[in-house]
Amino acid sequence: MCGLIERGILMKNSINLIRDETLIKEYIERGKGLFNDGETEKAFKNFNKAILLNNESVDAYFAKAQAHLEIYEAYEAEECIKKYLKLFPDDSKGYWKLVDISDLTGDFDKCIYYCEKIIKIDNQNAVAYLKKAEFLSILNDFIKALDCFDLCLKLSPNLYDALCGKAKVLLSLHNKNESLEMYSKAIKVDSSKSVAYFGSSQVYMTMGNNINALYFAEKAFDIEPQNEWYKCHYNVLKDMHTGK
Repeated sequence: MCGLIERGILMKNSINLIRDETLIKEYIERGKGLFNDGETEKAFKNFNKAILLNNESVDAYFAKAQAHLEIYEAYEAEECIKKYLKLFPDDSKGYWKLVDISDLTGDFDKCIYYCEKIIKIDNQNAVAYLKKAEFLSILNDFIKALDCFDLCLKLSPNLYDALCGKAKVLLSLHNKNESLEMYSKAIKVDSSKSVAYFGSSQVYMTMGNNINALYFAEKAFDIEPQNEWYKCHYNVLKDMHTGK
């Protein structure tokens, strides 16, 4: 008799648990929909209802964090993600979100720290090395940035952004010929993107070769004619060439 009662209680608890999980998912999805429709206050109420049902719902914390981030509420987003990571400590997705939050607030040292956390979880993650290198570059730590770009390119030799990033760092370190080689590799990887053409133009300008600088500036401008910086750079070089 006791065994039957215990089984009945367990079954009832299981049914309640399934019902709660279903309801949590409904609140989260409803919250996302309301947020996308601009109903911010109602969206957060739904996320909070999901958390009230289960304060260990990683999906609810993550969805709420994403919503806070999209309206530039960095502190609130960070608090949600930290709760998420307490429950799911080895999930790189949470650390990527902290990278986004720290990038938003301009705390690039924190960005680097969280990139390192991602690398510790997965040391074969080329994008984590790329992002770390980019943040190191922003902080003018070019030697460390160069090492990071090399690690990234060892894992993913044809990663366009890494090739361009390394080229830019090499120029900052006054290695102009090596910089041009990197930009040339990037152009071979994807000739439809403008960054490597524009970077090549900048390198040739520092070398005093304004003819080549103009050629690559025009290439970049042709790909992205709406880019005002490209337009200005191209027009200056064109005027210099025509003697205006």
